[in-house]
Amino acid sequence: MSNVSERFRLDGRLALITGSSAGIGLAIARGLAQAGARVVLNGRTAQTLEAATEVLRGEGLEVHTRIFDVTDTDAIRHAVANIEKQLGPIEILVNNAGMQRRGPLEEFSEVHWSELMRTNLDSAFLVGQAVARYMINRQRGRIINICSVQ
Repeated sequence: MSNVSERFRLDGRLALITGSSAGIGLAIARGLAQAGARVVLNGRTAQTLEAATEVLRGEGLEVHTRIFDVTDTDAIRHAVANIEKQLGPIEILVNNAGMQRRGPLEEFSEVHWSELMRTNLDSAFLVGQAVARYMINRQRGRIINICSVQ
């Protein structure tokens, strides 16, 4: 079941991974779960998130899901509070949510630019801040920020 070294164990720790219904985020979730973490997948699309959950659960991994928009401050705060209350303390946050839009600079709309910045940059601050408030009170936790050109 596991390709993860026995020296790297996260048994029982709760990890929230944003943008984890596919790609890099799903791979990170799989790796953390294989190391023993209980993972919370996040995304905006229920169908995609459920498909990812079924795949990981089919591998015998403990997976939970939370659908929320990482650019919506109120949704983030509500989701983080809900996770903390229902599943336990978030000990690991992986800010992975991201998107890509390509186009010539001179034709690129401000709306698309703002959407990119909110998703790729602001979300790491917003989710990080919401989770850090709990981590600071516990004096424990890790926040990992991922970036990619893809």
